[in-house]
Amino acid sequence: MTAIAHDAPPRHRGFWIGALGRFARHPRSLAAAAALVGLVLACALVPVVSPHDPYEVDFSQKQEGPSLEHPAGTDFFGRDLLERLALGGRTSLEIAAAALALILFIGITYGALAATLGGRVDEVMMRALDGMLAIPRFPLIVIILVIAGLRTNELTLIFALAITSWMVTARLVRTELLSLRRREFVRAAHAVGARPRHVVLRHLLPNASGIVLVAALLELPAVILNEAFVSTLGLGLNPPAATWGNIAYDGIRLGRLWEVVLPSIAIAIFAVAANLVADGLDDALDPRRSSQR
Repeated sequence: MTAIAHDAPPRHRGFWIGALGRFARHPRSLAAAAALVGLVLACALVPVVSPHDPYEVDFSQKQEGPSLEHPAGTDFFGRDLLERLALGGRTSLEIAAAALALILFIGITYGALAATLGGRVDEVMMRALDGMLAIPRFPLIVIILVIAGLRTNELTLIFALAITSWMVTARLVRTELLSLRRREFVRAAHAVGARPRHVVLRHLLPNASGIVLVAALLELPAVILNEAFVSTLGLGLNPPAATWGNIAYDGIRLGRLWEVVLPSIAIAIFAVAANLVADGLDDALDPRRSSQR
């Protein structure tokens, strides 16, 4: 992913309207955005309109194939699989959204502090960040959840996903802010006596919002995938709570390929669509690159 250009004027309402227009000229990104919206709406609405109880056990209907009554079939406990997938998607997306909010908070704070303080402090913070980036993310998530043991819940999972994933966002924010600090409107703010805190909050962070948005969309698929992977290891939320990951885990444990394929398709659609939207936004936020294409 290439960096966003910085020789344009400070971002304002007109800039974002123009960026939206440029994004609309990316058919693949528009299709990906529509897929994301459709997936989120399905997760939100299917449990509302479904006549089935997603937690009611009925062994007389267990492991049925697709039918008019159960379009995706039923699981081992006779529960409607389509509704379980929607509930699992809702839970997975809620966990991912909460983890992403924590990732952005830590990453933006760390990156902004490093860029603002500068000098030796910035160097030490970046070397520490390099050390943390060298630690494999997924094994660390597993270690945190193993330590949590039977106490694993949504908060534990959110913490494990966020505390291992904020470093790239911090580096992107720090790089963006260092570039923005050399811009004339920032120098003008310093020249008229603006306090460093005011410059960061009023000028630097708002103008870095584009790279933060792109970073968030790039990080979101990784969070979803990591949640699914730890759930397939049996370290996710405990039943009867549903996520895409533990639905796939049940399919693996019971030898039901159909129950593995369906949540895997949902995860794949979400991950690919989020990356395509991020790619389109990155181009849309850089008018020069968009016009060259």
